Amino acid sequence: MPDRWTRAMVAIAVVLGSSFGLAQNSKQAPNKGKASPSATAAFDPHDLSGYWDITKIGLPAGALNATSNNRPPMTAEGLEKFRKAKSGYSGKPLSNGAVANEKDWNDPVLLCDPTGFPRIMWHPIPPGMRFAQTGEEVIQFFEDGRTWRDIWTDGRKLPNQDADLRWYGYSVGHWEGDTFVVNSNGFEESSWLDQYGSPHSDEMTVEERYRRVSRDRLEMTLNITDPKTYTGTWKGDKKIFQRVEKPRSVFNDFDENICAYSEVKLHGKAWEKVHPK
Repeated sequence: MPDRWTRAMVAIAVVLGSSFGLAQNSKQAPNKGKASPSATAAFDPHDLSGYWDITKIGLPAGALNATSNNRPPMTAEGLEKFRKAKSGYSGKPLSNGAVANEKDWNDPVLLCDPTGFPRIMWHPIPPGMRFAQTGEEVIQFFEDGRTWRDIWTDGRKLPNQDADLRWYGYSVGHWEGDTFVVNSNGFEESSWLDQYGSPHSDEMTVEERYRRVSRDRLEMTLNITDPKTYTGTWKGDKKIFQRVEKPRSVFNDFDENICAYSEVKLHGKAWEKVHPK
């Protein structure tokens, strides 16, 4: 069973080679033919249910696996955290302290820490995502770590600053026309926002706006506000998700992608960081 640590290592080569692929995609001529049947099929814009994969459609050439390449300047507190980040990713302009020597990396996911939000949306190869809706909430499932988020739609408010912090925060959602708006807070501050080491504080708030524009296409923008870490709002690129007819598993389910200490130990690399001698 491939663990998250192994997949993260494999993904480095993918990320480093992504700029070329994106540039090639940006040169492709637009499709001038008729719209596909799925693009014109009837759908309920208020129904987000189903399996969705994030794509590179519409992103600028050289776009990184991050909120966007336009991260705002950091505060002194943010810079202090960022300078301590060491990863194997050399993406520009978001990387800091990228080092070739694997033993020096201090990415929290290499210690089997939860990926956290919003990083789980695109780290490092975007995992599968599924929405399931009930009368009181929208549940967002991720293949990475078999993780879920409860996005409450029953009218409750976000908790105050006294609430226990969580890796994936607290979330509430509501509809504005055909746009599903999600607001979140209460995030555990030790996670990274992306594989480049972008930090955040416990005061971070996140707004997501989802809009289903066709049967098979879902658009999302995500903005991060964290006055302790950034001097302005980090405004995200529009992300495009494609509906997936057949999930990856033979059981029509997500694969079990869990970072387990026992599997990390077998690789003999990050284990010493978890259990130093």
